[in-house]
Amino acid sequence: MRRFIVPGVFFVLNFLYSSGPAFAAALAMSVTQEASEEQRIADVLENYAPLANYLSAVARTQIKIGYSRNMTAELQRTRTASVDILVGPAHIIGSALRYGYEPLATFSGSEKMVFVVPEASAIKVLEDARGKRLGLPSTDSLAAYLALGEFNSKGLQLKSYFQQVRNYSSHEIALYALEMSAVDVAVAEYRVAEKWLSKNKGRVIQETKSVPSLGIALNATLDQAIRRKIRDALLSPNPKRPAFAQLASVGIVEIKPATAEDYHYVSTLGYFTPTVLSGIKILTAEDVQDLMAKGVPLYDVRIDKEYKEKHIKGALPLTYAEKSKKEVGYDAAQDEFKLAETVKDKDSPLIFACNGGECWKSYKASVWAQSLGYKNVYWFRGGFPEWKAKNLPME
Repeated sequence: MRRFIVPGVFFVLNFLYSSGPAFAAALAMSVTQEASEEQRIADVLENYAPLANYLSAVARTQIKIGYSRNMTAELQRTRTASVDILVGPAHIIGSALRYGYEPLATFSGSEKMVFVVPEASAIKVLEDARGKRLGLPSTDSLAAYLALGEFNSKGLQLKSYFQQVRNYSSHEIALYALEMSAVDVAVAEYRVAEKWLSKNKGRVIQETKSVPSLGIALNATLDQAIRRKIRDALLSPNPKRPAFAQLASVGIVEIKPATAEDYHYVSTLGYFTPTVLSGIKILTAEDVQDLMAKGVPLYDVRIDKEYKEKHIKGALPLTYAEKSKKEVGYDAAQDEFKLAETVKDKDSPLIFACNGGECWKSYKASVWAQSLGYKNVYWFRGGFPEWKAKNLPME
């Protein structure tokens, strides 16, 4: 049976495989995709009918598909683990892996984003685009994540690098804005950009790293037998099943097993600290151990409760009270850090650490110290997780 439910922008289709023994409880599958091109939601739902039919047949249960264009809402959905099956672009799957999902498969290879300019533009490389206008797909799109991530990893802030950043509903519209001179640079998926470049003269000035294309993940709380059936059906399919043959209608022609490592890079974008910090040396756990043996203090800037539960042996507590955003260019005036009251000698070497690459407190503590004129600042970016993983002393 098939029916439409229209609660705002979230659409649902029910698929019921009705022959054979009784079904288990219905499964919820959320589908989202990068808005590379303008598409009607009804068309997208119809396109995914073969996948739902196939999974319904092999799992012997009803599949309820939800589809939304709202990437922000979909990212929030991953945090609540409220659906059984997720189908989406790399950053949606990458986010889901942090909240109780297991990667199952990727479809149709990989993808990357490119920065495009018109042929007549004086912009030859990305450095030339400083102070110009940038056109991006929606704020929480994969394109925006990859573009922001490339800048963030270099310790740069997109919104200050460009004079203006405009978001558009799709990659096609961002490129159209470039064509109409509404922006100076546009970001789009490279296959969409290639199509545009074949009709419009222009060039690519920067590429992002490649990430998995559309993928699928399963909620780890889903019944183990059902998970196994779905996994086997996709990774060891029976080509004689009519439903499987229809998967090509949505471009599912290359199904490969997925691992958490496939999503490691994209899962860090948008919230991980930069991997470089000008004027400050980033240390490994071994570096920290050597410096501490020489008497250099390590300051644990996590909250007091975390410090008391467990910390690096010999680390001193000095909480960085963080209220600012976790991004380059944050407003330090919103935070509180009693460094000047604790360490009077600005020539004294200092090491700051917290909860690893996704914790911004030690990054901000290092920047804070540098801004106050401390001359020997070290940042242990890997922090407590790296120290623990290497089985170094804790207390």
